[in-house]
Amino acid sequence: MKADFIISMHRTGHHAVAIWLLHQKQGITDFSITTLTSWLFAVGDDSELFMYANNPLKTGPNEHPDKPKLPLIINDIQPEGLIVSHEQDTIQNSLEKAGQSPYSFNKPIVVIRDFRNWVASCLKMALRDNKIIEDVINNDRVSEYRNHLINYSKFDCYYILFNDWASNKAYREVICNDLGYVFTDAAKDQLSIFGGGSSFDGMQYLKTASQMDVNNRYKEVETHPYFEMMMSKHEEVLKLSDTIFQ
Repeated sequence: MKADFIISMHRTGHHAVAIWLLHQKQGITDFSITTLTSWLFAVGDDSELFMYANNPLKTGPNEHPDKPKLPLIINDIQPEGLIVSHEQDTIQNSLEKAGQSPYSFNKPIVVIRDFRNWVASCLKMALRDNKIIEDVINNDRVSEYRNHLINYSKFDCYYILFNDWASNKAYREVICNDLGYVFTDAAKDQLSIFGGGSSFDGMQYLKTASQMDVNNRYKEVETHPYFEMMMSKHEEVLKLSDTIFQ
């Protein structure tokens, strides 16, 4: 079974990348996902099934109680491929948890997004959902985000730059070739429904996600006091991000 492990922070676009990867198979030309439960999804049929598990290695009172049953589900269904995502953690902790799981993962995949747009998406989601901003984006989250950046090209991981993935078809084709997928670009236009869809547009672009200008989101909130504070306070992280997302 081909098994891939995706590490990311929330609001980085990693769900969209995971759903897209799930569809990069021979004969799949359009969005065709089946929701098995709120955190488990499948593409294909009984003869060739591929599955995506959203954040199953995290357990606790806020997580779905069935997540620990994933090994039993996988053993019963025997899919051809499995994608597992893991978010809100350092790369080191993520790899440790992956190593404790029963799956033999390929080279881990890390999805990162530039600092300005990541902060903007977190801020906008907090405002949209009437959440306390500090509960969504804070020093601890920035520290984990920074960890993903400073380990860029250091760990034995495959990095996907969400900014380039969202805007460059040739880059997406390279990703498929590197990771052993069949490039079809199916589901690229499908908006990820996780986290209420887009922080800025909600579900407005459900089937036309490519129309969203995701790489300039920050311009809509760049004068917000909290955004300005985050850019000033974490100037080192901003500079590090700018060296990667040139």
